[in-house]
Amino acid sequence: MTNATTKKRPRKPVRTAKQRRSKETVEVILESATRILSDHGWAALNTNAIAKRAGVSVGSVYEYFPNKHAIIDIILDRHLAQGEALINHGASVISDNPSAEAVVQILVAGFVGIHSDDPKLHRALSSDVPLNGAQQNRVDAVRAKIINLTSAALSTHVKDPKTKATLLVDAADALTHRWLVDEVGVPVSAEVLSNELENMLRLYVLTA
Repeated sequence: MTNATTKKRPRKPVRTAKQRRSKETVEVILESATRILSDHGWAALNTNAIAKRAGVSVGSVYEYFPNKHAIIDIILDRHLAQGEALINHGASVISDNPSAEAVVQILVAGFVGIHSDDPKLHRALSSDVPLNGAQQNRVDAVRAKIINLTSAALSTHVKDPKTKATLLVDAADALTHRWLVDEVGVPVSAEVLSNELENMLRLYVLTA
């Protein structure tokens, strides 16, 4: 969930697609850009490549997006929104299952879910795409929200819940990213990884 930050670039506003056909064109452009980014990385992503894969003219791409950075804005926004949805779901479940073991289980399930969904895209967004300041701030805000929710859930179970929560979140994030996303990771099923992580982190959180 970390990435090098670049200076914020001035951008023209993206034209809003109102008609159904225009909306469909925008979605085709976004999906094409997503697949190029996932399969070939940031260096291969340009408006010509996007137009070719989408089956539209370069002019059609520029009609809705001033540059590829504006496309990344939307791709990243949707990717983070999925993560935030998992966080909100986890928070609602934690409220019904307040034990420390349940917190660990829900946390691991959330990170495995985030990293298992289109891991190639996750790798590109987290390590290849140069994020601007606003994008990095949102990534950091998602991490902070997970830590705060975990800390609150652990507050009646452990000493120094903020430290425990921070280490739990960062460990779960780093290990799921390493094993499920990085090309050099160890290929295991999401179920196996979840079980191993839960066993490891459960011992940590229950240690005084």
